[in-house]
Amino acid sequence: MRKLALCILTMLIMSACSIGKEKEYELCGYGPMMVADGKEYLRIDSKKRVILGDELGKIKNQINEEYHPVDNFTSNTLAKGSIIFRVKGQDQYLVAKTKDEKYVLFELLNKE
Repeated sequence: MRKLALCILTMLIMSACSIGKEKEYELCGYGPMMVADGKEYLRIDSKKRVILGDELGKIKNQINEEYHPVDNFTSNTLAKGSIIFRVKGQDQYLVAKTKDEKYVLFELLNKE
């Protein structure tokens, strides 16, 4: 009986540890995007000359492309560790340096 109680207690503790760890994300209708500095940015494919500013941070988490990122420094396309830069004089843009040394332009998402 004692072993049974110990086994049940162990199972309860193990199941409680896993509660709340899995994030839920909504499907993304915008396409490639990231959240940086608490704001949502959408990848734009147009070529634009910009001057890189300071490093803002690095992508901490990559989620599946079909989902909408919500956590700070999370992307649905950029790999973990991709470096994010500010753009001098243009606060609505950020630039991501990818693992393969490419630079990708992102624009602040205006939800109006």
